[in-house]
Amino acid sequence: MYSSCNKGSNNDDDSCNGESTRRAVKICIDAEADLINLNPIDINVKEFGELNAEEVDKEDERQPLEKNVYRITAVVHKLSHHRDGDWKVKLTDGDDRFVNCENPNPNCEYAMNSIFHNNYLVVRDWINENKDDLEGKTVTITGIGFIDIDHKYPRNAAENEMELHPILTISF
Repeated sequence: MYSSCNKGSNNDDDSCNGESTRRAVKICIDAEADLINLNPIDINVKEFGELNAEEVDKEDERQPLEKNVYRITAVVHKLSHHRDGDWKVKLTDGDDRFVNCENPNPNCEYAMNSIFHNNYLVVRDWINENKDDLEGKTVTITGIGFIDIDHKYPRNAAENEMELHPILTISF
């Protein structure tokens, strides 16, 4: 039904970018995941990218901004399926600002332990049902703030490197 999270024979860490990332925070299997405030903060792409995100490294625990759920309504710039099975929905405000939002692979052995695993399944089904007609459409995504350390290079992301990861809900 869903692809494995194993990226292939060159991946010694099994999935989710292994030890190069803050995997536990990223997929909400960390000790502080139950402290996330589930009341969404309505915010736009520009404001989200301007949040004062702390500089973090792979050993850092969940930061204050990562204990919030955010809701953004914007246009889907691009939809991409990663080789680890995650879906990335890149939102834009049409003014050269972007936010990456990710749906973790619900078949990942680590993601299965998340308190949000059911959300991963529902979002995955929605994306699969709408993937052929998603780019250019306005969607509302609700997700948990995450400071990404994996991508410190230009890639059409929020200026503060924050993402909505994981996506908890998505709709037109």
